[in-house]
Amino acid sequence: MFDKCAIVIPMAVAGTSTTEEQLFAALDALENRYGSQRRQADDSIDQALDDVGATFTLLMDQLAALPHLLQLPRLSEFEERISSQRLLVAARIAGSSGDIRTDRRRAREALRNSSGSTRAVARDAKRAATIASNPVLREAAADGSISRDAIDHLAKAADTGTGVIPDELIQAVSGLTADQTADVVDRHLEERVDNEEVERRYEEQMRARTVRRYQRLGLSGIAIEGPDQLIDAMWANLDVASNRQYQAEGGRERSPQEQTSLGHRRFDAAHAALTGQGAGAGQSGAGGRAAVIITVDGDQLFDESDSPIKGGQLGSGPLPADVVADYLKSSPISVLVRGCDGSPLWLGRARRRATDQQFLALAVRDRGCVLCRANITRCEAHHIMPWTAPGRGRTDVDQMALLCGRCHGDLHHRNHTLIRKRGPDGRSIWASRPATVDETPTSKPNLTRRESGEHGWRGRRGWSG
Repeated sequence: MFDKCAIVIPMAVAGTSTTEEQLFAALDALENRYGSQRRQADDSIDQALDDVGATFTLLMDQLAALPHLLQLPRLSEFEERISSQRLLVAARIAGSSGDIRTDRRRAREALRNSSGSTRAVARDAKRAATIASNPVLREAAADGSISRDAIDHLAKAADTGTGVIPDELIQAVSGLTADQTADVVDRHLEERVDNEEVERRYEEQMRARTVRRYQRLGLSGIAIEGPDQLIDAMWANLDVASNRQYQAEGGRERSPQEQTSLGHRRFDAAHAALTGQGAGAGQSGAGGRAAVIITVDGDQLFDESDSPIKGGQLGSGPLPADVVADYLKSSPISVLVRGCDGSPLWLGRARRRATDQQFLALAVRDRGCVLCRANITRCEAHHIMPWTAPGRGRTDVDQMALLCGRCHGDLHHRNHTLIRKRGPDGRSIWASRPATVDETPTSKPNLTRRESGEHGWRGRRGWSG
């Protein structure tokens, strides 16, 4: 029953009738009485473990007999269930002490003998501690309505001391994918942002900012560390520059073997930006679009007080007032008019390709790929009702959505269409379903056509929808 137990038997002092032989006789009696019970219990546990192992082996054998394409979904399901059960067991062992750091340490000790890297054990210990601190999350993890990856996103909204997450937020993401969970959590945090905390965190990161050189595996490297917003802006510009190189090298007209890899293109863009050679990463993206988008509430522009103007950076969250002021001084300003419900408005016209203004409105609304949350620099404007479908798609903001190249191609390849549905918290979320006859394009996307133009961030115009 217990891992460590001491049984104390008081002994009579010397000179009494208790002899050494009597003592050992008593110990033998205890062993005969209770030792056999312990051995029976151990044998029962061993038998149960053997039965589980045999059942698992039989299950794997039956699964291996199925076609490969049918095996993969089941294997993924089993992997998620087994991993979730592992986290639940670690959470029960760790318990909830009211201190998230203590719970993580206990969970890490419970998981230390399991397979996996030190980083993987630390990640699972964080997940287990988060589960232990939130009974509602424990129930959701047990029934499979919240995945391991979704727990990682939920942890961002946890109290830094206790690890407690609001129950209503956990219930709001129940049944959602990890990417949908991330979007709900980000919006939850933005709605409850503490401007003083934003300023404090930014100043703290600015004090710790650094650039250092290192060597690893025979290569030299440069590590740049600093505030989230500034690093995100640098990365977005590198992404745009690498995409520009991709198009200049032929884009989809060339096979993957003939193309420069993404890592190489990013290195070339960083080298150009840091050395001043070539176009670099400082230019805007395809069609003159900015790589970094800052949003500011228009009401602040009419405020005659000296209050600092607040804003946010798409993909990074709220910005300190000083950073917003710097952007307003040095960057071109685009005005995006919003309706009273917060949805972007636009001037609809009978054209197939989204304008830069429409793309800007989509970027502010969708904040990246609506299916996988890829950065806006990797996204394209997609017609929800395909342009060539019998339903005759329209190039209106409420009839389009942002998709990254991978999700865009996958959607057309599977002949699916985007839909918006109501999430558990009442907000609308994006999903996909098989397309109807009216939603099926009469022509397939041309994956090799490359035209400089307006449709996607990278100038891609090969998609039919």
